Amino acid sequence: MESGTKVRDPGLPRNVEGLSQRDRLLWSMVRVIAEKSYDGVTVADVVARAGVSRTTFYEEFANKDECLFAAYEWVIDELVDYVSHAFHSELDWPERMRDALDALLRALAAEPDVAQMAVVEVPAAGPQGHQRYRDAVDRFLPFLEEGREYAERSAGLPPGIELMAVGGAEVIIFDEVVGGRVTEMPAMLPEIVFAVLVPFIGPEEAAAAMHAAAGQPA
Repeated sequence: MESGTKVRDPGLPRNVEGLSQRDRLLWSMVRVIAEKSYDGVTVADVVARAGVSRTTFYEEFANKDECLFAAYEWVIDELVDYVSHAFHSELDWPERMRDALDALLRALAAEPDVAQMAVVEVPAAGPQGHQRYRDAVDRFLPFLEEGREYAERSAGLPPGIELMAVGGAEVIIFDEVVGGRVTEMPAMLPEIVFAVLVPFIGPEEAAAAMHAAAGQPA
């Protein structure tokens, strides 16, 4: 598969070295919540991993949830920016969506803790966590809006078609994360390409795009 543009590496740090105390706490939250789950993680876990004091934690955050959601926004900002770099090229919309989805899957596969936190733990963090997750999903919808213009029968597409398309990808990604197959997730690109494109371009064109994503003849 040829990508439409050279995509930079994700800017997510590998460890806390060289980070500010606030960012050390954010990144430590990502790590410990992936290990212990939302219900199991404590402020003590976060400060121990970050190597800072509880006093420092409470100077930055009111409680565990505030730190979690700040870490989530930090991660989502980076993922959206990363996907955007892959999406913006001179290719047709279906090919740009393929490149954007490939970038997302590779970023998550490179950081299983990020995938666990973003896909499983934040949605489980009560009503506020669920809303933060829905807000994060909404940030990816603009990549699909162009599909309305690309679709030949755009006038017949229902409102909310973008969210429906994202839903297909969400289910596949969630199953891979909870199934412990995060590092293998890029292999699911063809299926996810089909799920995202089919509401806009129909099964025949979406199947051709799926085969192209797999490096197979249509």
